[in-house]
Amino acid sequence: MIRRLCAASGAVLLTAGLLACSPTTLGRVVPQAAAPEGLRPPSLSSPTPTTSPKPGPQPEEKHSGKGNASVPMAWPSRLGFVTFDCPKCSGHVAVNTENELIVNDIGPYKGTQWINDMPGRQAKTFTIKANAAWTLTITDESGLPVLLPGKPLSGKSEAVFAAPDGVTSVAITTKKSGRTAVWVHSGDYSELPVNQLGDYQGSVPVSGPAFVSVEGDGTWTVTAS
Repeated sequence: MIRRLCAASGAVLLTAGLLACSPTTLGRVVPQAAAPEGLRPPSLSSPTPTTSPKPGPQPEEKHSGKGNASVPMAWPSRLGFVTFDCPKCSGHVAVNTENELIVNDIGPYKGTQWINDMPGRQAKTFTIKANAAWTLTITDESGLPVLLPGKPLSGKSEAVFAAPDGVTSVAITTKKSGRTAVWVHSGDYSELPVNQLGDYQGSVPVSGPAFVSVEGDGTWTVTAS
């Protein structure tokens, strides 16, 4: 939970101070210094990419295994949405790529996050820490739940939603969450409009088409407008 907020040194950046990154203070590792207001900058080693046409459909990629593993992926250098499911896991559960730690949790886990949202940093291998059978599935945006104006969606754990053209904001309510983070990805960058301890109730601006990620360890309800 709250994976993106952990710096490469192993510390989680909070709105007030630093918190050590461990299985009890979970965070996603991104090996870059944070930019102002959560904006993720392009890689220093690569020029800012020019706008390119939206890629066509990408076949689903699925892996399965048991216990710790290193899994090469065939996913190209485009945004992908990773669902990791380990229903009988106990203890520390983690999934990382060369660039970031996308799952860092305790006990049974199922959630969705994105990869390849940083320009110039393509993920090529997953390193998995688990003590039970797991499945890992990568899809393009067609595999995501779609936020339609006025139609709430509810669930729990980490989730990613597609916000189509015409959506201007998303109302979000979380319950029984130790911390809540909401990310919005549009174009080549991810922005962090919500990052707080405890539950959250409010709206975040979204200019569709975009993707919205809700991170926490409780339940959530999201409604687009």
